[in-house]
Amino acid sequence: MQQLLPWFEINGDVLQFKSDSEDYSAARQAALMCQKFMPDDEDEQTDDISLSCFNCMKRRWIANGLECIQLRVKS
Repeated sequence: MQQLLPWFEINGDVLQFKSDSEDYSAARQAALMCQKFMPDDEDEQTDDISLSCFNCMKRRWIANGLECIQLRVKS
């Protein structure tokens, strides 16, 4: 989890993406560092580059971006 903190922040009990849903570069960089990346179904992917947090099965869209549920922090 520590390697993802440049792109994610702990917000309560979840890891929230620091950038907005338009920052494809940051989503790709973070996915390169993530050891738990799992590609989502193709019809659920939003980035043209496969290896991106925006295309991960373990991401959930929220009002102000996305959160990573694969790395959810236990409270």
